[in-house]
Amino acid sequence: MELAQASGGVPASDLGLILYNPAVNWAISLIYLIWGPALVIYLIFKLIGFRGYMSLFRYAGGETFLYRLDPRVKILLSVVVTTVAAMTVWWISAILFVGVMALYAFTTNVKEKMRIVAPLVLASFIGTAWAQSMIAPYSYLLYDFGEVHFIYAFPGALSALGITQANGTAYVPYLGYVQNPVGLTWEGLIYGLQITFRSVAAIAAGLLLVFTTQPSDILTSLEKSGLPVELGFALLLAVSSVPKVLEASMTTLNALKARGVDLRPRGGSPAAVASALGNTVRYVLLALVTIVVLTLRDAVQIAIAAEIRGFRASRKRTYYREMKMRLPDYVGIAVLLALLAAGIYLSGVPGLGAIPYNP
Repeated sequence: MELAQASGGVPASDLGLILYNPAVNWAISLIYLIWGPALVIYLIFKLIGFRGYMSLFRYAGGETFLYRLDPRVKILLSVVVTTVAAMTVWWISAILFVGVMALYAFTTNVKEKMRIVAPLVLASFIGTAWAQSMIAPYSYLLYDFGEVHFIYAFPGALSALGITQANGTAYVPYLGYVQNPVGLTWEGLIYGLQITFRSVAAIAAGLLLVFTTQPSDILTSLEKSGLPVELGFALLLAVSSVPKVLEASMTTLNALKARGVDLRPRGGSPAAVASALGNTVRYVLLALVTIVVLTLRDAVQIAIAAEIRGFRASRKRTYYREMKMRLPDYVGIAVLLALLAAGIYLSGVPGLGAIPYNP
């Protein structure tokens, strides 16, 4: 067997002979390399969809304390959660994530928001676990976990892609002891799940800000915090443009479908499938041109509207609704600063700080 001869192992059973047949081994390896990104893309676009992303960037008011908090407090929440999660061990990040998710109970239309947040969180876990299961450095996994267990061995040629490779002899199920195997590890998978809590805690805190704050209030709070008005306006414009681009995409795709265009490649023979795929690519390119034209047209209209309203005509700006910090805002800031101080302290305690390897 090619893999066994190259690696020094011999399949220990009939199942091993099947799994590590060179053709089957390459097929399984390539499928695993592809399935992670494919599943993440499916979760994001299939479960959330265009309309879900449009609602993500559209504010819906509420009456709970979250909606009444000053935007600067919620911005500080995102900063503190991200900082503490990056400095401390993974289970502290998990506690922060659970705490932030509990705040979603005080938002309006919780089910609709969970329909957006849950796929993003799940996609983060799947994507990171998939990547770390095969690219986490072997030496680091050995240092952090004490031992490394392989799940499946890839062809040795894939080590050029940075796939995890043992330093010496390691046991591979259904293959036996192998010299310098390349492949998937249980510890890499576990590590991927652990560090994902850092990113999902930050994602949940950022989305909470978007869901409970008007974009104009975010801009005003950033300006009052010293951010140049030009930069704040650019950030606000970038966020507000996303639903417009998605709406233009939906309009263009629906127009193509109404004219009988099928964007899914169909056909029985390979030649028919290739022809259908070529037509799909051509229609997608035509749709992209239309979307770009519509987006540029909106940009011109926004520029004209800003010019008419005297944008940047004066360095001192007045606001339709003035923001003032109240007692609940100061209490929130005090709690967040205490959380930040606790995170800094815990990061220096042995066993509670961030682990060395953190991609």
